Amino acid sequence: MKKDVFLLLLCFVALTVCAQAPVEIKGLWYTLDASKSTATVVANPTGDGYSGEIVIPDVVENGGKTYDVTEIGEEAFCGTNIQSVTIGDKLKNIAYRAFAYSSVASAVIGKGVENVESYAFYDCRRLTDVIIGNNEATEVNTIIGQSAFQQCPSLSSVILGKSVKTIGGFAFYDCENLRDVYFLRESKPSTSYWSPSFDGRYDGKMTIHVPESGLESYSWSTLGYRSKEVQTIKADELVKCATPQITYGNGVVSFTCETEGVEFVSHIDVDEAWFFNSTNDNAPLNFTVSVFAIKKGCLRSDTAVDAFSIDGFSYQVNTNAFKDGDVNKDGNVNVADHVKLSEIIMNKGK
Repeated sequence: MKKDVFLLLLCFVALTVCAQAPVEIKGLWYTLDASKSTATVVANPTGDGYSGEIVIPDVVENGGKTYDVTEIGEEAFCGTNIQSVTIGDKLKNIAYRAFAYSSVASAVIGKGVENVESYAFYDCRRLTDVIIGNNEATEVNTIIGQSAFQQCPSLSSVILGKSVKTIGGFAFYDCENLRDVYFLRESKPSTSYWSPSFDGRYDGKMTIHVPESGLESYSWSTLGYRSKEVQTIKADELVKCATPQITYGNGVVSFTCETEGVEFVSHIDVDEAWFFNSTNDNAPLNFTVSVFAIKKGCLRSDTAVDAFSIDGFSYQVNTNAFKDGDVNKDGNVNVADHVKLSEIIMNKGK
């Protein structure tokens, strides 16, 4: 009888460990495996989701113990309002639909990743550039799963590092604006013959860029295209965009960059308390702007961040609406007002 009770206690302890609740560490939620000293990024269990710029660290600490961040769990950022993601070099796996349907605009995936699973970035409508392998030599063999980046209509540039060995079927299908793909591996990654990795319907609109020393290994026919537009690149050709500068004046945020021809991807966070301030007609508005620069054939820049404060709103037509936080004048104070105010500050609103 005692033996049975002891075994039941062991099973209970094992189940407790396996069902460990997620913990929040510096704004991200993780499940921790103490036996392996590893951490997995998971969805926000509060239901609030994630937003803004996401940086996945190499390690996290909890309870005096250090954990390597090795995985992003299934649907961890699915459907969230994130702006960009930068993933550390210790991460091994990006799970099924981890970022699907999110608003992510840029993804930098570290050199240690081994698997980008099926549908990981499926239907990310704002995704404009992807870097996998981070342009560094590595012994890791990275597999990009089926439909991993399918249906990303804004995707224009992809840099596939030296670690990318396999690209699954339909991985970059339905990406009608994909114009440049940079392969840094000297030998062509393996692809599916029956399910093309790239979309042949856009034949002739794209250029692949391959290492000069490995030109003979690449051909459009083996990548799913009939076009023969192949250009060679040198190891030092891909440069990093300069960090943008942020300025604010006359109610307008502006960006500049020393690298010519860049596009800016920006995000704004507004102090939520301002929307519900009814005691001060001239309550200052505090907001934070972050922005990075991207350019075809370049590594994305570091992110610039700056904070500003506005006193009063005399440059707007209806200050009474601002006093109550009802920016769009619909009689309610909610997230729609937050969006409208962000547009005004970024000089997109009326």
